[in-house]
Amino acid sequence: MKITGLIVEYNPFHNGHLYHINKAKELTNPDVLVAITSGNFNQRGDISIINKFDKTKAALENGIDLVVELPYIYTTQNAYVFGSKAVDILNKLNTNYLVFGSETNNLEELKKYAQLEVDVTRLKQLMHDGNSYPKSYGLLSSSLYPNDMLAVTYLKALANTNIEPISIQRTNDYLSQDLDIISSATAIRKAVKDNLDISKTTPIKINDPIFNEDLYPYIRNILFTHSSEQLSKIFLVSEGIENLLKDNAIKYDNYEDFINNSVSRRYTKSRIQRILLQIANNITKNEVSALPDNNYIRVLGFNNKGQELLKSLKEDVNIVTQFKNIPEAYKDIEWRTSLTYSSLLKDGQAYIKQELKGPIIL
Repeated sequence: MKITGLIVEYNPFHNGHLYHINKAKELTNPDVLVAITSGNFNQRGDISIINKFDKTKAALENGIDLVVELPYIYTTQNAYVFGSKAVDILNKLNTNYLVFGSETNNLEELKKYAQLEVDVTRLKQLMHDGNSYPKSYGLLSSSLYPNDMLAVTYLKALANTNIEPISIQRTNDYLSQDLDIISSATAIRKAVKDNLDISKTTPIKINDPIFNEDLYPYIRNILFTHSSEQLSKIFLVSEGIENLLKDNAIKYDNYEDFINNSVSRRYTKSRIQRILLQIANNITKNEVSALPDNNYIRVLGFNNKGQELLKSLKEDVNIVTQFKNIPEAYKDIEWRTSLTYSSLLKDGQAYIKQELKGPIIL
């Protein structure tokens, strides 16, 4: 059985993702196409405009055979954790190929970056000068683009597997706000917010969208009512950033103003947003440090081909199709984050029922 994997976020699913799916099939001719997806929160700290089951349905209806979830705690960390944990899941699924998008689409050059031994002393100096980690690493590696950075992360993780990497050319600027047949997720989210027609950009309809600013009142209240000492115990909070966040929560009642005044050369927008997610979901440093190694794979949906792959896996692969069977320490975090997300939906109870119901089957 030939298995091809994709690592995705689908925030939201759009024509660029459909291109990715079709190109992966063209290049690898797989028996099964697997997508590892983030859930209701994404790697850059964004809340997902559509919930993970809408992502799953869109994926299955547009060429994916099996959709599995990257746990929240790995999704909402830096690119290295996100990429390496996703690759680990693909490896457990006996994947043969990983197809990813890249701005440069120069696989050999990206492999060279992946093999670099980072000069830690120089990296620390760049960060001491006020540069963020991604920028500092980029300066050491001739300044890589965002998806090239992810590609390097994938390639580092793939070195310990038999999975073959395949790069395809990214077809648009991920920050572009222009609407076209293939548009960035950023542009589509903005268009949805502005009530513009997005029908030419995506095969799906977006109902009950959620935006980052919808979560801000919750976060702001926590920053108002918790001491700096309490906030310092939250996962990813460090270096006194909690004091800046508390001050800015008082100064700014607008989410964008809050974010813009919290970002610095040391703290990127993505890093700030990831910290805010941990605050919103009350994820503590102690509970994360106590997590056991991830030994389960949460299935969000599948078709007949995906089902055949699941049946073929060895018994030592812990496949979870029911929420109740997620290992307890991870389940507690997933439950809290699901409740947070559902509280922003018009029909949160319907979402929670789906969370507990099990995977989508086509």
